[in-house]
Amino acid sequence: MAITHTQTIPLLEVLIGNSDNVVENIKLVTTSVDDSNPSKYKVETQDRFHITTDGITSSTAGFVAYESLTEATVLGWISSELAASNTKEVNESKINLMISRDNPIAEDKAVPW
Repeated sequence: MAITHTQTIPLLEVLIGNSDNVVENIKLVTTSVDDSNPSKYKVETQDRFHITTDGITSSTAGFVAYESLTEATVLGWISSELAASNTKEVNESKINLMISRDNPIAEDKAVPW
């Protein structure tokens, strides 16, 4: 049994009233599945990561236009936060609990007296 994790970004929040579409928040979904039964042993967790936007404009060095962003680029912005996150470990614990509940090592038995 191996648990695998997939992280995807379904949503970006941009600053209101800013025509440069400066990203302020990143919504990340971590999907964790156990290969013994991926449809049954699956956990999804949503996290939101804030990006510092002070002074960021389209003329800022390294600025990437919203239309040119890739998921890899955005994941790179939060790579340190992802490395420090315990989301994968929490998801693994939840999956292991589901598996252990489905495969108990003991059962109730009436007393012999």
